[in-house]
Amino acid sequence: MEPTTDDLLRAMTVLGVPGDPLYIMRDLDDEHRRLALLAHLTAALEAHLASAEDRSDLGVEDLADLHWDADRAAASALRRARLARVQHTVWRERGKQPDPVRDAALTTLAAVAALLDNAGTHPMLPDAAAALRDAADHLSTVLRATPSHPL
Repeated sequence: MEPTTDDLLRAMTVLGVPGDPLYIMRDLDDEHRRLALLAHLTAALEAHLASAEDRSDLGVEDLADLHWDADRAAASALRRARLARVQHTVWRERGKQPDPVRDAALTTLAAVAALLDNAGTHPMLPDAAAALRDAADHLSTVLRATPSHPL
């Protein structure tokens, strides 16, 4: 069941999501209002999650298990959606000018996405793995050449 706009507004209040919901929903049809509110809620939940992870004494392995269980319970597509958000964030930070580090990171993320999309016995799996290796090698080369890059 999809949450209503009113449900999302209540959740924003409970979670203390920053921003004015009326401004966020400005001039949007109902479906886009829900999408905008969900995006703001997702960002706030990620911030709450990061804060809780920082306060926990869980190691990387335990955190990975925690997220794996939660993702599996919600939907397997969630892992791919998280990767897409990372790609979008790096793309937005890139700006309009070429940026060798961010460009290489985007290529690497695209290769990871292709690998995930072609999991199992798909005939493109070896090509996706080779693309990931090549992209990671390129990213390493670019990072070595620009050690002070803010990425």
